[in-house]
Amino acid sequence: MRRAELHQLHAVLDEVMHGHQRMVDLAGDPGSGKSRLLTALAEEASVRGFTVLRALADPAEQHVPGSLFVQILRGWIGLADRAGLRDELIAMLRRIAESVDVQADGCPTSDRLRALLEQHTCRGLLIVLDDVHAADPGSLALLDGLIRWPARAPLAMVVAHRPRQSPQRLRTALARGSQLGTTRRIELGRLDLARTAELLDLPATDPRTRALHRDGHGNPLYLLALARICPGRLSGRPEGSLADLRGLPPDAALPDRLARHLVTELAALGPRQRLVLAAASVLGTELDSPGVAAVAGTTEDEACHTLDELRRLDLLRPLAGSPHSGFRHPLVRWLVYDGTDNCWRVDAHRRAIGVLTARGAPADRIAPHIERSTPGLDPRDAAVLTEAAGTALRAGDTDLAVHWLGAALSAFGRQGPADGGVARRLLAAADEVAARTGSRRLLTEATARLGGGELGSGDRSDGAAAERTPQQAHAPARTTRAPAAAAPPAPGEPTAAGSPGGPTLDLLTGREREIAELVGTGLRSREIADRLGVSARTVEVHIARTYRKLGIGSRAALVRLVVEEHSRVA
Repeated sequence: MRRAELHQLHAVLDEVMHGHQRMVDLAGDPGSGKSRLLTALAEEASVRGFTVLRALADPAEQHVPGSLFVQILRGWIGLADRAGLRDELIAMLRRIAESVDVQADGCPTSDRLRALLEQHTCRGLLIVLDDVHAADPGSLALLDGLIRWPARAPLAMVVAHRPRQSPQRLRTALARGSQLGTTRRIELGRLDLARTAELLDLPATDPRTRALHRDGHGNPLYLLALARICPGRLSGRPEGSLADLRGLPPDAALPDRLARHLVTELAALGPRQRLVLAAASVLGTELDSPGVAAVAGTTEDEACHTLDELRRLDLLRPLAGSPHSGFRHPLVRWLVYDGTDNCWRVDAHRRAIGVLTARGAPADRIAPHIERSTPGLDPRDAAVLTEAAGTALRAGDTDLAVHWLGAALSAFGRQGPADGGVARRLLAAADEVAARTGSRRLLTEATARLGGGELGSGDRSDGAAAERTPQQAHAPARTTRAPAAAAPPAPGEPTAAGSPGGPTLDLLTGREREIAELVGTGLRSREIADRLGVSARTVEVHIARTYRKLGIGSRAALVRLVVEEHSRVA
């Protein structure tokens, strides 16, 4: 995958074996593959007989002077085969702890370290410094000295960092090394489509490869995560579908490697940064100070300063051609969002609805917030969700329209008596869905819940009528009746009340039905989660959605429905 870059690093080892000193600036975004390259390089160096010393910067060790080089020296002490060398290394450790000068341009300790390297490096030595963007000031002072005046010894030093998160002192030191010719830069950019296909073991011509490449931003970590989270589901999704988390299946879970990678970054945040980032994860896209402040419940000034800090940490990034910010990647937003308190999150979504409504945002931007804050808490919810369904129909996304219509029906169930105008628009949209898909399930459910007057092709809103494809437009006129009172169901046709005309499992998605069937066997959520390879929380989310769709409120009721359905089939 990164064969070209690994070849460059191997060439560095070749030069060191000929007695040269080399320093490499290995730059790349989080997840671009730096650590894997460093591991491969260390393995190759060991095979060639190099002494390999590695250190990893830790944000929690900012108060430890020279912590990177302390790790290097401790590792060297463990490998030292002479008592005299061990004594010198221990003395060097003490000197670093006592006299690292983090302010002056020249660092006397770096001179002593350079002399130690020159005196005791007789054969190849590889020093790997990872995550140097998080290094303490003392380590950067030592590194700066070694970049300015490299050790005359057969050694290679690789400095791996994230450019967007690197402090000014590190950027200046590496830029100076480039000017002096003492450092060589290897930058890990985005994978192209061919290398993405190779990484995922998919044909480059496969539409799914293109969709994953687009949504993964060419980043190996995100590509592998999305391929695992969304097998077979991303092909054909519109650009940015992950931005509001709709592009992720409801039973998705972050792969362990990605979760560990991101949790490490989030662990270093302070309480105010966590609050603002959580508010940003709720608001989603086009983040600005007033909106984030309203959702977080802070002042605009606090939100502004904190957003700046989060951009410096590269958790957020400026949006091109806009004064707003967005998350580095939707998966980062997902992890932040998933880690927030659920009760706080519901209230935060309601505050986000207020922000977006005041700004005149379209219904399809407000609908996800209604869905995630219990539809029906506000009398206007059903109207917004129905309008979002109409927008989806006009865009040709029937699946999304069905989703929003289902949420609108749930909102009506909580709001009490249905608003006549909104109910008619919902029924018209459900009628359009039936015309496009050939399935009357949603229309039957909506009619049973809401009632309705005469509905035919002429009763559709102008928007719904305009949604018809050219083939539909030239088809013979068709009339669909939706009786004012719930009429008896046709034989075998599912409705939404009573048995055998009660709610049926046919209203559920494949995964929801699978979980419902397992609930019917008496399995608990944890047992179902273990069987399906998902989390117990994911199972509970599916069960809650199943309750909403079937109009029930308990596990016992769901078990009864499953048993009755099996009895009817038998």
